Amino acid sequence: MEQNLTLPGPAQSSTLSRIHEASAKFQRYKILLRRRWWFLLLTASIGVCVQALRITGRPQEFRSLAKLVAGGQLAFNDNVTWREQQADFYGTIIETIESAEMKRRALDRVRALNPDVKDSDVEIRVAQTKGSAIFNILATGSEPKYTKIFLDALLDEFIAFRQSIREQAQGKVLQQFLTEVVNKQKLMEDSLERLTKFKAANNILTITNGNNLAAQYLGNLEAQRIAQRTTLDDLKLAIANVNAAMEARERMLSGAAATPGAPGSKGAETTQPSGAIKATETSPGRNGMTMAEQDYLRTKSKITELKTKLDSLLIQFKQQHPMVQDVTEELAAQKALLASYAEQIQQEMVTQMADIQRRVQVLDAQILEKQKEALDLGGKIAEHDKLEKAAESAKLTYDKLFEKVESIQSVFNSQADFVAIQERAIPAYENVEDWVMPIVVGLIGGMGIGIVILLLFDRLDDRMNSYSEFQTLFPGEAVLGQVPEQRNRGDVALLRPNDDRHLYAEAFRNIRSSILFKNWQGKPPKTILITSAVPNEGKTTVTSNLAVTMALAGARVLLADCDLRRGGVSELFKLPSTPGLSEALRGKLHWRDAVQETSTRNLDLLARGDVFDQTSEMLLSKTAEEMLREMGEEYDYVIFDSAPVLVADDTASFAPKLDSVLFVVRMSSTMARLSGKALDLLYERQVNIGGVILNRSSSNLKEYTYYNYASYYYAPTKTNPQQAAEPAAAKS
Repeated sequence: MEQNLTLPGPAQSSTLSRIHEASAKFQRYKILLRRRWWFLLLTASIGVCVQALRITGRPQEFRSLAKLVAGGQLAFNDNVTWREQQADFYGTIIETIESAEMKRRALDRVRALNPDVKDSDVEIRVAQTKGSAIFNILATGSEPKYTKIFLDALLDEFIAFRQSIREQAQGKVLQQFLTEVVNKQKLMEDSLERLTKFKAANNILTITNGNNLAAQYLGNLEAQRIAQRTTLDDLKLAIANVNAAMEARERMLSGAAATPGAPGSKGAETTQPSGAIKATETSPGRNGMTMAEQDYLRTKSKITELKTKLDSLLIQFKQQHPMVQDVTEELAAQKALLASYAEQIQQEMVTQMADIQRRVQVLDAQILEKQKEALDLGGKIAEHDKLEKAAESAKLTYDKLFEKVESIQSVFNSQADFVAIQERAIPAYENVEDWVMPIVVGLIGGMGIGIVILLLFDRLDDRMNSYSEFQTLFPGEAVLGQVPEQRNRGDVALLRPNDDRHLYAEAFRNIRSSILFKNWQGKPPKTILITSAVPNEGKTTVTSNLAVTMALAGARVLLADCDLRRGGVSELFKLPSTPGLSEALRGKLHWRDAVQETSTRNLDLLARGDVFDQTSEMLLSKTAEEMLREMGEEYDYVIFDSAPVLVADDTASFAPKLDSVLFVVRMSSTMARLSGKALDLLYERQVNIGGVILNRSSSNLKEYTYYNYASYYYAPTKTNPQQAAEPAAAKS
């Protein structure tokens, strides 16, 4: 049973849920085994009978045994590391012996060597001795002589087969090696021929020198071209801003003069920044500067002096003073001269750029030529190295393979396939099968099949057997109590004062206490309806006994039979069924006039009354509501026994009017899906379900041990046989 029913209610912790689930399964399987043990005994007996029939019906058999020993290969080779690869795995040996081909060869051998022996079926089984390389070959047949002959023939054919396979493999391997030697020799000769032709067509001395001079010269040319292009970029920047270039030149000259070494020396020239103007090789003047550059610097220095002088004159004289005017005119003349020198310097730089560009073009042409020469020479060097290495590798491979071919024959001659016959076939003996193991297998197999069948049927059965199982399926429902199953024959009698059924009476007292002390979230219920999902769940008996128990506690209780179609409460109390509730609902009389006193103090009974149609309409009427109000005012508790929820609409229509509803579930009888459907229907009608009563629970379960202690508080009483339990009908 793997139903998952989730209903409203407080959720339990996951750990407790798992404990309930495991306990429920254990209890369910325990009950299943207690009830269906005979089925396992039946299936186990069938399994034993089948094994016995199989053994007794088997024809007479004879067995012959032989042994093989297999240890792999022994190779006596000194320096040869190559080994022939053969399938010497033990599994391969077993499969080969048991193969149909080996059996066919053995059959042909028997027919050829023993033509007078009649053919017979022989079964071959090979088993390896654990921890060894010994194989036990067992032949089973109906004729003892033929079985032994066939096994010997099979051994001979197997040894011959391995020898032929080995010889074929050796010949094939040797042929492959010879073919490979010829191919390697041809490759070696081709490599040597290509190397010879290359040496004849090229200057080997230049190639083998190891120095590619063209590549080195090409590197020098590329370095010169980079330097010229750098100078060209500097000149472009200088032409764009002559003043900045000359300032940089002047700072360079000042720095060179401050360092050791004379200005204009080689050391000073190497410290020039990249932005300085590069002078041509024929530039006149000091420090490699042209005349225009020297004049430009002198003029700029003169302008600086005039500006300083003008600033000092302006401090003493006004702008119109003759001395100030003279200095101003001279300053303007010097600025014009500076602009002339700058233009002259730009012209010189343009000429210098044209010269550098011509040099770069020459270098580009030389580099292109040298690149072709260097690539050609480099390719020849690489080709020579490649051909030389290929020739050496081909010769080395050929020499090794030739040496291996020379030694391969001696290797084959020295190898030994160590698979031999240890013991030939012994005379066939009759096979007397042991009965113990087959009977045990039949017993266990039959019992296992029975368990599987029971589990399959159990998965289709969703009846609940224990409290734990109910909690697992309905974790949100509160269980008010469990009513134990009564094992006496016939109907169950109602409870009475000092009832000797202690366990049974304590169960209803426990339900009564659950109702009295439960947290009802407000006002405790006075009008209680007791129902179930389907008929025959003991609902009427539970309702009547609960009413008796409440009355015995001193409460004034009215027990009303609300099952207006098949109610049987009055029969349990041996009282008339009419007049009753049906007449009161139809207005034929007041409900108080239909109330009857019972033999139990403080307990009154309102019987069912006459059966009539349209009971749901009457239970939904204003009369029913007024009746409930009056009953609640007059009695401490009003307990209604109703029809099953899934049988009629009476209960689902009447239950919302009452304070609380108690739901009865019969253990090992009620299907979980039906109980869940009934509870869902009640919840949809906004019914206040106060809890669940588990009826007819097995008192043998460990979870019911608590109630077994009830007998401790009562001394056993002796009763006369005539005072036995009163018979009563227990309809529900």
